[in-house]
Amino acid sequence: MEDTTFRPWRRDPIPAEEGLLRLESSNRPVPYRIARCFVGEVDSVQCRALAMSSCRISCMATDAVRDRLPLERLQRSVTGQALRKLDNMAIILRRDAMEHPLRGHRMGTLPVVPQSLNGMLVRPDKLEMHSHLTIGTEHHWVNVILRRIGSRWMCVMVDVG
Repeated sequence: MEDTTFRPWRRDPIPAEEGLLRLESSNRPVPYRIARCFVGEVDSVQCRALAMSSCRISCMATDAVRDRLPLERLQRSVTGQALRKLDNMAIILRRDAMEHPLRGHRMGTLPVVPQSLNGMLVRPDKLEMHSHLTIGTEHHWVNVILRRIGSRWMCVMVDVG
């Protein structure tokens, strides 16, 4: 009979990387926290760069689906499949804004302001991150998955909500 009880692989928890990002789009530092499922390989400098990249992609993707930024601006950091999904969302939101012109765009026109970032390095080559953003007084969350492809970290999934 197989023993199915949970046993931690070590007694000490793996420390998370935490810090603050200073961005032009926010009047205060944006906190980030990246937990991990493994020890080593991705250091604190890389974690900070990944948090910055995730934040930039989240803000730009939100602006892209609101038609405030061309999707082509994301081509260097987002895969083609993820760009197509963002384009589909932009089309749906654009159609909704045309059908309800008095209401305007569902996600507003004010600038995107990042509030916080939380993520998990699930493998040495994969980061899952969610970003808390505000547009005016409305709260939005963006989920991003970054994967190392060759020597570059690319966004393979971005979900704006």
